[in-house]
Amino acid sequence: MTEAARGSDPGLVERLTVSTTLGLNSLLTGTADPVGLMVTGGPGLAPDPSLLGVCATRILSASQDHRGASVVPWRPGEAGEAAAWLASEGAAALVCGAKFGPKNPELEGMMAGEAQAAFRGPVVCASRLSGGLNLPRRLASAVLNAAVTRLYGKFLQNLEGACRELGLRARIHVLKSDGGVMDADEARSRPASALAAGPAASLLGLWSLGRGGDGDALMADVGGTSTDLAVLSRGNPLMAPQGLRIAGRDTLVRGLLTWSVALGGDTDLAFGPGGFVPEPRRRGPALSLDPEGARAGRPPTLTDALNVLGRCGVGDPEISRAAFRRLGSDPEALAAEAAGAALRRLKEAADEFVGRINRQPVYTVSEFLVDWKLAPDRAVLLGAPARALAPLAAGVMGLPVAAPPEASWANALGAALARPASECELYADTALETLSMPTLNVTRRIGRDYGLEDAKRDLLEAMGPAGATAQFTLAESFNQMGGRGRSGRVIRVRAQEAPGLMG
Repeated sequence: MTEAARGSDPGLVERLTVSTTLGLNSLLTGTADPVGLMVTGGPGLAPDPSLLGVCATRILSASQDHRGASVVPWRPGEAGEAAAWLASEGAAALVCGAKFGPKNPELEGMMAGEAQAAFRGPVVCASRLSGGLNLPRRLASAVLNAAVTRLYGKFLQNLEGACRELGLRARIHVLKSDGGVMDADEARSRPASALAAGPAASLLGLWSLGRGGDGDALMADVGGTSTDLAVLSRGNPLMAPQGLRIAGRDTLVRGLLTWSVALGGDTDLAFGPGGFVPEPRRRGPALSLDPEGARAGRPPTLTDALNVLGRCGVGDPEISRAAFRRLGSDPEALAAEAAGAALRRLKEAADEFVGRINRQPVYTVSEFLVDWKLAPDRAVLLGAPARALAPLAAGVMGLPVAAPPEASWANALGAALARPASECELYADTALETLSMPTLNVTRRIGRDYGLEDAKRDLLEAMGPAGATAQFTLAESFNQMGGRGRSGRVIRVRAQEAPGLMG
């Protein structure tokens, strides 16, 4: 940032938008905070904590039904005891989740209040992040959010300090996974919304440059720790309507349809009897930039292989060559084999990604259903190593591969051009005469004659200025039946500013 600001007047900067894979990389490499889960039950299937990646789980006795009404009363003190036990099990952050919590978030609020008094780390209410009723996805979203809350807090604190030193007074925004932006305060409490911001920025940059062509293009943005995959279908980015799959977990995080794989320029390429195997973690930079790592015998990286093949000149290429010479007498042949192993892993991930897309309904950013099967006819590489990798990738990917001149800064362009895209959800039950907007922490009484149009109006008003340009992504009303016929209506409405590019 210091380099970018050199020679410029900081007072002229009106907006600073950052896109980072910091949280995603911590999840992919297993360095995020361990999370403890306390959850209440209710009718239906219970969630499987083993699928959420938590370090410990405590199920509380209270519960509510599918309408949010209490079934088993709240027992004061239980959440505080659970929080202390979860901390003793190694949890550095907590998630409070109630089944059918979006219908009535009061139970989660009581859980969090007690837990925060007994726990020193972040405490996340699942329904505050998303009003979606899919409990496993909602809990997974909250667990990921809790796991990176402290990381994002420290990152934003350091970023704000750097801005002050440079004299930048512009308001800081953080790119979200759906291509919109949020302010720094929202990013501190909802970092899960930004976990796939890196690939979203690259996709927006590629979209704005018109480099995807008219067919179906596969995008691969190669970073140091991970590679982000996305597609442009007939020139349009795709959305994940149900929520993104992040770090192996299905979530309710709305976003551009992307997927990240733990493979990058700094990926270690371990050599064994079966050849080279990319390791799913980053232990440091390329050996050409890390002489101590080279002396310690750390495996060479993809960047080191490209150095030996003459595709780039990062750091001291002789250190890269020496690392491969330790593995055999022909460094060039070994480097080619190592690069090939990394690219084959990339192709496997790309094939799996495209297969997943073709097995589910997919929408463009305009919310129109894409009713054809995705069949990429080209691949576009972005990121610092893109131009070095492209000639090698063409022989492995089975597609024409291009690395545009803007490959190294398309990500920054996408972040700079992204426009705000806030989202909000409303639930109303006329029989219980209650309305809630969980993500805004709003709960109030309504009349029994409350209808769908009333809900739409109230939701847009609650969104403030964002409501003027929001589009409804869900609007439904259905009858609830009681013992004597119809007893009321349940109404669900969701609105979102359309993500996209400014101007």
